[in-house]
Amino acid sequence: MADSNWISEVTGPGRSALHGVMIGGPAADQWLSDCFRGSGSSPHGTLHDEDGTVIDDVVLVEWPGETSRYLITCHGSPVLKEHIVDRFVQLGATPREPKMDLWGEGKGVGAGIAAQARISLPRACSREASAFLLEQASSLGLAGWIERVLETSPTDADLKHLLQSAASGIGVLDAPRVVIAGVPNAGKSTLFNELVGESRALTWHQPGTTRDLIESQAIFCGFPISLIDGAGIRQLGESVEETVEREGVRRMRLAMSSADLVLQLVPPSEGERRNRPLETPCRRSLVFHSRCDENSAGDVVYPRISTMTGEGIETLKVLVLQELYGVSQMPQGKPCLFLPSQRHWIEQALVAIEGGTDPRSILLNLAECI
Repeated sequence: MADSNWISEVTGPGRSALHGVMIGGPAADQWLSDCFRGSGSSPHGTLHDEDGTVIDDVVLVEWPGETSRYLITCHGSPVLKEHIVDRFVQLGATPREPKMDLWGEGKGVGAGIAAQARISLPRACSREASAFLLEQASSLGLAGWIERVLETSPTDADLKHLLQSAASGIGVLDAPRVVIAGVPNAGKSTLFNELVGESRALTWHQPGTTRDLIESQAIFCGFPISLIDGAGIRQLGESVEETVEREGVRRMRLAMSSADLVLQLVPPSEGERRNRPLETPCRRSLVFHSRCDENSAGDVVYPRISTMTGEGIETLKVLVLQELYGVSQMPQGKPCLFLPSQRHWIEQALVAIEGGTDPRSILLNLAECI
């Protein structure tokens, strides 16, 4: 049907900083092929008239759902918005009444979960994280899943499957604390700067350069990671000169004890010290052979990394995610929990099933999770 291919305004009348329209239907991809020119995989590009004239610079976002839908954000002139609407009508779109709700009509638990995802969007640290939340707000994600299972009642397998992926879904918004540890001059601060993408920690060949804790956010394959750098771990005397460094070591050990994961760096060394990791109170740790560009790989027993050559850096990110969540990429194409409170109610629903009780009354609480 012709009206299955549509365009709708999603912002109100008048001038504003930005305006938005949404297009949808089987023909939407072809329309964009005809009039949108982007740059690689970037959502930023230009919309063109029939004669190739640029209408406006826009941002294009593919919206989740069972049919093709795209949100187009343009500059805030009502004339530009009208011009864009006219262009898609020319291509075959049927105008719909303006709708402020991008998610469609809906009430109940599914709509509540969609609202939770929308509220969480400002916390998304990456494009992948935003796409994950948009999917969970759609019929393909958690919002659609809960509506379906409330009609028939979920099985224990349904709930266990959700719980298995809960850590990675919650990790999309809540950054774990990962401490980079090692002896002095193991390359901790250099690796820290490489992973966060800027020079936050001072690096120097003199032992004891880093003394206080430095914390900054990094992005690993779309996931937020709170990285912590601090003093190198070594035995210190009682001299006045070593008092500040000794306090730095104490703080570093405290950070290691409360971390979600410790990355231990073992630098090139001689004799019996070679490849010997530190003892750490953290229940989870990964060991890497750092500064591997400085020596051969003959007797290295840990994964090799080098900030000078880039060797092993991407592997390190994948190994960290696998250790934390059991995955190496953002969850996609399936319903997934994304708030700790959601996991609590799924666990309670599983207890109900195992006790022979219908879990649906418990699952209604998912809509109230904040």
